[in-house]
Amino acid sequence: MVSPPRQLSVSKWILDEPDPARIDELIASLGLPVPMARALVNRGMEEPEAARAFLEPSLGRLHDPLLMRDMDRAVSRTMEAMDKGESICIHGDYDADGMTSSALLASFFEQAAYPVRTFLPDRIEDGYGLNPNRLRSLVSEGVNLFITVDCGVRAVEEAELLRSLGADLVVLDHHTPGDELPVAAAVVDPHRYDCEFPFKDLAAVGIAFYFVGALRRALSNAGRLDREALDVRRLLDLVAVGTITDAVPLRGDNRVLVSAGLQRLTAKPRLGLSALKAVASIGSRPVTPGVVAFQLGPRLNAVGRLGNPGVGLDLLLARDQEEASRYADELDRENQARRDVEADVVAQAFRRVDEAGGPAHKAVVVAGDGWHLGVVGIVASKLVERYQRPAVVISMGPDESRGSCRSVKGFDIGAALAKLSHLLIRSGGHPMAAGLSVASDRIDEFTEAFSDLADNEIGDEDLLPALHIDATLSFGDLDVALVNRLAQLQPHGIGNPEPLYAAFGVTVVETRRVGREKQHLQASFEQDGVTLPAIWWNGGTVEGLDPGTQVDVAFNGMLDNRNGRPRLKVRHLRLASAES
Repeated sequence: MVSPPRQLSVSKWILDEPDPARIDELIASLGLPVPMARALVNRGMEEPEAARAFLEPSLGRLHDPLLMRDMDRAVSRTMEAMDKGESICIHGDYDADGMTSSALLASFFEQAAYPVRTFLPDRIEDGYGLNPNRLRSLVSEGVNLFITVDCGVRAVEEAELLRSLGADLVVLDHHTPGDELPVAAAVVDPHRYDCEFPFKDLAAVGIAFYFVGALRRALSNAGRLDREALDVRRLLDLVAVGTITDAVPLRGDNRVLVSAGLQRLTAKPRLGLSALKAVASIGSRPVTPGVVAFQLGPRLNAVGRLGNPGVGLDLLLARDQEEASRYADELDRENQARRDVEADVVAQAFRRVDEAGGPAHKAVVVAGDGWHLGVVGIVASKLVERYQRPAVVISMGPDESRGSCRSVKGFDIGAALAKLSHLLIRSGGHPMAAGLSVASDRIDEFTEAFSDLADNEIGDEDLLPALHIDATLSFGDLDVALVNRLAQLQPHGIGNPEPLYAAFGVTVVETRRVGREKQHLQASFEQDGVTLPAIWWNGGTVEGLDPGTQVDVAFNGMLDNRNGRPRLKVRHLRLASAES
């Protein structure tokens, strides 16, 4: 789909102004350039020791797993099951975090020479979490202990069911608990109000990694295995993929885990991930969070959205190259199918809004008969991106319809749905993302109520995306040495965005649209006699960039792969402002 022409950015540009004393302290203590010091302080690294730890992520800095509430109980119950020869089932989720978590646990038990079985629910047939019918079936097949990962912290009734069936439950989850915890052998979740683990934002795969670390230590201390022979660092490629794909903040423990995991993913990934890199044409270049988020992760998520998530797990556990390549090809096909389905639903959703004359409210609600549930969340994100307002996308069924919601900063969409619970069958979520079920004959009523709520609670300013600038930076200061120093702030992602700089009053020298659909913009800009090349991904439809135009440019610094010289990665442009 070709995007319509758009004008230069009208987003809010906010120049963050950190404490100058903190910046000076980092410069003096660590010898940092000013733009780098400002970026660190803006990310909360105000003390030299904190900044040093951030710049030198080390596995030795990870917190002790036993600081997590119930981690000792989870390890103890698992060891008891292993001592008794009980049947253990790893119960994951159908997304990439759930797949990698399940693969990590299964890989550990395989290394420990203890057989386990795995189960991932089907998004459509089973839904999210623990399906009672599946639990009954698995218990009837002999499962004694369920270890749930990326689900389970709200499974109060399901835990009661398992107790009645004579099975035990260990929960490893990272979602927000409800008012009541499941009664289980252990409930490990950093978001428990009584959990004192210092870092709260682990993905499920991170919690699984801590669990196997604690279990490995306990088994070794009991003389059950050789700690050196069972190296959990082999599992870090899985941790990186699951953590990045689940969009948790790349700060604290996550930064350490992902930094180490990306190194392994680049140099020595497991067979399945190596095969996935091959079908994604990644080659031998370093794997970055962007590669995981936009190339590897979507292929794993595709089978969870449209097909059988077990194929993704099979890929991650593949034992030979032929098997891994076969599964990778299947994931690649599923991802293309997902993209086709997504493109069709996105086109329909855009058309419905545009044919109505554009958004009539400060939120967008669209519904379509039979829209695939596996893509409605992605479609909602596309609507937010296009119209800069919260979006709800509903797949209509004969009696009950299900939808996915995405929001903008400042509007808690989970709380908004809670206020409209009288109109819904069920709902749940977080400030930026949520899900709902609604009776099909009440969709119009819900749409009107939700639109009114958004109109009342969202200010006009909230609909303008805020652009937080770390510092102003002149073209003359952007050299190879600075770009290389800034690379120490990687890996970038949620919670640690790439440093964003602004140059004011620069002159457009030339522009050229590139890409298969001419969707990108290649350009050069001049400031005080210094001309720099630039690339603006998906900026090809922007109008008003004639040579000689004076603009302000917000950018990331990068090196050109062809010649190693500085280049701008444009994030936003606007006509030169009076404040410049």
